[in-house]
Amino acid sequence: MIMRLFHSISRITEDARYFQIAFLGVFLIYGVHSLHWEFKPLIILSIIGTALISQYAFCRIYGKPLDALRSAIITSMGLSILMKTQFWYIAVLASFLAIASKYFLRINGKHVFNPANFGLMATIFMTKMAWVSPGQWGSNLVLLYFLAAAGSMLLLKVGRIDTGLVFLGTYALCQVVYSNLYLGWPADYTLHKLSNGALLLYSFFMITDPSTTPNNQTARIVWSISIALLAFYWAEFKYMNGTPIKALFIVSLCTPLVDRLCKGQTFSWKYSLKF
Repeated sequence: MIMRLFHSISRITEDARYFQIAFLGVFLIYGVHSLHWEFKPLIILSIIGTALISQYAFCRIYGKPLDALRSAIITSMGLSILMKTQFWYIAVLASFLAIASKYFLRINGKHVFNPANFGLMATIFMTKMAWVSPGQWGSNLVLLYFLAAAGSMLLLKVGRIDTGLVFLGTYALCQVVYSNLYLGWPADYTLHKLSNGALLLYSFFMITDPSTTPNNQTARIVWSISIALLAFYWAEFKYMNGTPIKALFIVSLCTPLVDRLCKGQTFSWKYSLKF
């Protein structure tokens, strides 16, 4: 009995997806109870339920193992945190498109887009009845520390810490050079811009999706810098909201070409179960 329990616990701690589910669950609960997000149970249930049903159906159709349901939970939690809509059927659409994109938008056996990113962006552009609210996170330092710590633990486990840190470092450097050195604004302005839970959430839980980032480490670094530069340009010169999400969508279009030009080992959850 004890050995069986120990084996079960070991399997849970080996798979980084369990960590990500736990972290995103904590973020969602924190947002509802501490940041007073508008909470609509029907919207959340529509997102999570559609993701699980869709993932189960695709697993059966394509003969894939059902452990992919863990990834579906992660995708649905990401959508629940980032996407805002007033209509349950829009939530269903976003969740279905997110899961379906893993099977219909593939090149060389690898899906092109982060599922939550694709579901979110496709629904926003197709319906105009969904949106992203980056300001909902505020700039609570305790939250930021927890986000960074949790994200770092996860990324170290799946070998993508370089992607998140390069993106965040590049974005921060751009802010310092433009806001502090060029415009002469005080350092507090830049600190406030960077002290945002949404930015860290993008950095550690979406942009760094191991299944959709470039396989080659050097290519991932260049890829991350490109996302940061595009996100910064759109935010500061085009005054757009949620720019990291939009930049990720655009730059992801280049990932298959990057993988073809810069060879690297394709990520697999099966072979990532160690620190």
